[in-house]
Amino acid sequence: MAKAAVATVVDVAAVEEHLARYVVSCPLCKGVGQLGVAHEECKIISGSDAKDGISVVVVLCKRCGYLMTLAADQIRPKKAAGPKVKAA
Repeated sequence: MAKAAVATVVDVAAVEEHLARYVVSCPLCKGVGQLGVAHEECKIISGSDAKDGISVVVVLCKRCGYLMTLAADQIRPKKAAGPKVKAA
């Protein structure tokens, strides 16, 4: 048996902000502002190797029920390259 994956909690507000910033609409019904966000991160696995999977956030169109995925690394804040140093 496979081990149960530990679900990562999604920052729903950050995802909703991302969807609003890029004016994401449903590809099926073209609805804007009708998208709901899952509260747990999922993983899409290619083939049988779990290491090759990508983490995604599931987005649902409340108007027509269409399910979309959004790569989780597009939502997470980018880490700074190094510490910031003030000029003298």
